[in-house]
Amino acid sequence: MGCDRRVATVIPDNSEDFLSVTIRWNLIFLPAAILAFAGVASCGHGEQNASYGTRVKYRAREKIDFPDFTVEYLGERRKTLPVYPRGFLYYDFKITRGKTEKVVFWTTGTGIIDPTDFEFDGKRYHLELRRSEKLGKLNDNELVIWQGNFRSR
Repeated sequence: MGCDRRVATVIPDNSEDFLSVTIRWNLIFLPAAILAFAGVASCGHGEQNASYGTRVKYRAREKIDFPDFTVEYLGERRKTLPVYPRGFLYYDFKITRGKTEKVVFWTTGTGIIDPTDFEFDGKRYHLELRRSEKLGKLNDNELVIWQGNFRSR
């Protein structure tokens, strides 16, 4: 059954044709493999550079380099209190420079969207999520950090 059927060979009789097919295959496969690898590598936990006063996208465990420190989003947590059982949602960020490290959190509290003021390495900063006083509405995955004196409240 089917034993007397002739099957075409995979390797061409002419070695020049085989070489031509091999080169064409490499010209297609190699760039595609490089692009695929570059795409996977860029989706990892990369670092990005940022400037003060600009919108920056953040993700968990991704480091963002500012001129004076590096920011890393640690995640969110909910803390409940007896007087406010619904609780508060906190967004935690780790600020580092060399061996100096500080955790800064931002929350809407009971609904007032305000920057979190913090001090690091003797300088003052503001961390904004959800809404920037100067840039307007921010997307859920955006932050803005300003350098300067705390504003009076």
